[in-house]
Amino acid sequence: FPHKIQHGDYFAGKLICLCKILIDGHVVNVYNTHLHANYHHVIPKDIYLGHRICQAYELIQFIESTSSADTTHLTILLGDLNLTTDDLGFQLIRGILQLNDSFLQRINKDIFDPTVGNNGLTCDLLDNPYVVPYQHQGEGERIDYILYRARNDNVKCLEAYPTLHKVQNDPNGLYYSDHLAVYALFEIDENAPEKKIKPLEDIEIVDEKTREKLHSACIIVEESIQRMQRERIFCALGVFFLIFILFSFNGNPLSNSYLYTIFTIFKNLVCIIGIAICMWFICFGKPVERNALSSIQNAMRLRLRLAHFSY
Repeated sequence: FPHKIQHGDYFAGKLICLCKILIDGHVVNVYNTHLHANYHHVIPKDIYLGHRICQAYELIQFIESTSSADTTHLTILLGDLNLTTDDLGFQLIRGILQLNDSFLQRINKDIFDPTVGNNGLTCDLLDNPYVVPYQHQGEGERIDYILYRARNDNVKCLEAYPTLHKVQNDPNGLYYSDHLAVYALFEIDENAPEKKIKPLEDIEIVDEKTREKLHSACIIVEESIQRMQRERIFCALGVFFLIFILFSFNGNPLSNSYLYTIFTIFKNLVCIIGIAICMWFICFGKPVERNALSSIQNAMRLRLRLAHFSY
């Protein structure tokens, strides 16, 4: 939004990238995405929580519709999800899509990047100069992932760890980013007997915990929708206030001093710009945002009403 230019997401938007790879007859779907940033460090309440949950559910729907268990041997989701392992959106992604966390499932847990450590943290590290001081919470966060799901149980994650911390041999001690990269090595054992994992059918329920999380997600999105309605009312009140200021304190054009005339012109210009921004929020910005969240909320409610999950 225009008044939140500093957040960056107004310009960036979010996309999902899908790359289909054929490796020795095995179809591998690789998805990459970047969910909405979390500004809870500078905003007391995470006002974008509902947005990230909706994006997470859109991601779920996209993977469901493009990664059939009959045609895809391995599904890999990677990217900056801006979600910790305890966040609701992350649990929905893993619960509904039945994804494994490569860092937790890795076989060789003793293999890691010695310049980073073996704790799996990928962001807000204490020694990273790109992270502002008030963002530090403990030693850091793990919000960048490589998640995977295999059609058969002959796929193993051998290694997984964060890497690319500092630029090697750089005299200035340059860091690659405020995030770390995440590396994972998978092995498809063609000699292992094929034991096809049974896919979830339309009539089956994943589990009750995932159902409860989906219900909680609907409640959080509803709170975001109600907040948007309140913000529209606030903008409407702002329009009336700015109109009052616009037609007040203008004085007499014939007797106003030079400075007072400049003040009046500046005041009127600010009021007109403010009214235009508020009207944009009332008529376009907030309704579009509300409708986007409502559509995802309806999709989640539909899945709950059907009393089962599709896969």
